[in-house]
Amino acid sequence: MQYFTLIGGFIGFALTLVVSILSDKELGTSVFNATVGCLVIAFLFRGFRFVAEYCAKQVVTERCRVRDEELAAAAEAEALEKSQAAEAAENTATPTA
Repeated sequence: MQYFTLIGGFIGFALTLVVSILSDKELGTSVFNATVGCLVIAFLFRGFRFVAEYCAKQVVTERCRVRDEELAAAAEAEALEKSQAAEAAENTATPTA
């Protein structure tokens, strides 16, 4: 989590400082604006990380659920096939008159 926050803070500080200097602000005002930009972008990156992590967890959960359903359906189909084969073997073993 700190990695995203630190990267966001650095990006926010650098971008805000550059934009503030390019708009002919004083150095003190530019640094203050860059500090505010650092905090705002850092919290935005932190929020983005939480959203991305939540979405990744949802995807993993959904894939596991689908896989479990497919395995259950395959096991059910296999059991049905075995029971039909057993019935067919039983019917052929018992002679009909």
